[in-house]
Amino acid sequence: MSSDIPEPAATAIADMLDECAGIEPGQEVLILAYRDGLHGGDNLVDEEAIQWIETGVRERGANASVLWADERSTVHEWRFPPIVKAAFAASDIMINNTLDLSFEELLEFKRFTWSEKKLFVRNFATTAALLRTRWAQTPQRLVNEIRYQAARLVEADSPFRLTDPNGTHLEGTILPAYHADHPWFTTYAVRREEVGYYRPWPEWMHPPINVSGTTGTFVFDRMLSWWSRYLGISPYFAEPVRLSIEDNRIVAIEGGEEAAALRRFLEELERRLGKTARNFDALHFGVHPNASVEESECPNILYRRLIEHAHTSNIHVHIGVPELTEGYPYWVHITGDIRKAAFVVGDTVIHDEGYLTALEHPAVQAVAAEYPGRPGL
Repeated sequence: MSSDIPEPAATAIADMLDECAGIEPGQEVLILAYRDGLHGGDNLVDEEAIQWIETGVRERGANASVLWADERSTVHEWRFPPIVKAAFAASDIMINNTLDLSFEELLEFKRFTWSEKKLFVRNFATTAALLRTRWAQTPQRLVNEIRYQAARLVEADSPFRLTDPNGTHLEGTILPAYHADHPWFTTYAVRREEVGYYRPWPEWMHPPINVSGTTGTFVFDRMLSWWSRYLGISPYFAEPVRLSIEDNRIVAIEGGEEAAALRRFLEELERRLGKTARNFDALHFGVHPNASVEESECPNILYRRLIEHAHTSNIHVHIGVPELTEGYPYWVHITGDIRKAAFVVGDTVIHDEGYLTALEHPAVQAVAAEYPGRPGL
């Protein structure tokens, strides 16, 4: 890679382009960023990072096109911008460097990517500083292996128990992986390259785990920052929120300012979508062993929480998951995140006080050993 790019960033970019995107000569590669992120907006980015990624794409013999789009994100009116859609349609791969354009939340974007069989790479390391972190330099192959081996531990039709020293105690049953909103997951133990056209980099999440009959209490003090800003709160809470769950339904929300904001938001969803807005039917967890950065590396609180959400210790639940409609084509999954949990499926301990046991799997250890000079386990 170009000698103008610092070695740590060059290592990270090579990992993204080779191990995640699989860039090949002659491909048309769209590199997307939202301009507000240059000026304090939510879509954190800098021009240096985009230039480095563009250089890496060109050095691999592919054609790189950079699109700086202006798009204002409005709650309940999120868009897949037509100009972005047209540019993606003309490309083989899109490397997305924005917070707002989320594969998880936007049904139109998800359907387009799936139907057109376009590869979508979501880059979370959107600044020059983030590209130099241990998080970004961790080999994608390693995180992928952690994800796969952890998923093999999740057995459908098994009882589960989720507890945390903060007062969380949930019990229920694991359902099969298939869900109409993400049909590419026919089983939990699936590798990204085997199904679908969405690849986050750095890799971040185990597939969503569907649950039934879930009852108990869930207590959390942080959430995924894509949603916290639309609730009007910080992704880190001043006071924990306490949910009471009965048979996969949220029946009570207790706490301070953050609990009040969550109640208001779910009430708005109920007015739009009915009682399914209080569903509580999925959980999953991060798979990246180095998913944390210092404030000096990233002053932006939204991105620090976004990164931390992917850590192997971080388990999150989906709070209020209404059924999708054509009139409201968004997969709402506000999250509640915990960090020190015990998660047991059947007789298998998946998390032990926040420690993901799949990190000890021989296949994971073997991949880590292949990268002696890189951040690993």
